[in-house]
Amino acid sequence: MSTFRTNSGLPDVIDAFHEALRCYGDPECYSWSHPAVHKAACLTGFADLRNQPPLVSLESFKRHYEEIKRQVLAELSDPSSNPLLEIDRLSRTLNIEPFLLYYLTKPKGTSIRRYLRHRCISQLAKQNINYPLPQ
Repeated sequence: MSTFRTNSGLPDVIDAFHEALRCYGDPECYSWSHPAVHKAACLTGFADLRNQPPLVSLESFKRHYEEIKRQVLAELSDPSSNPLLEIDRLSRTLNIEPFLLYYLTKPKGTSIRRYLRHRCISQLAKQNINYPLPQ
């Protein structure tokens, strides 16, 4: 296993390329090691992966995969995209228990997130804490 995969969860480009080549049948039903590999394979084109000479398809796949990998790593390094960092920051700022901010782990725009946020605001109001919480 490559060091890169160990640290980021993403396989290196050669491993990802070989995985894309192994995908036969419906790509939506394939058990991908990471969504980035699937996306790079889709952008490259499964027909091209199978029919182009390996060096040609590798270059195309590599170009797509490296761009996707940059996006994934940028997202991971952005503290605002990590709900656990946000929970830690807010719980320290407000001096409250982190579990009250559990709603931040739920997908934005979902009813469960809205419900849990409302409960959090109610709990904070009971503690006389008025703070504009993130949606």
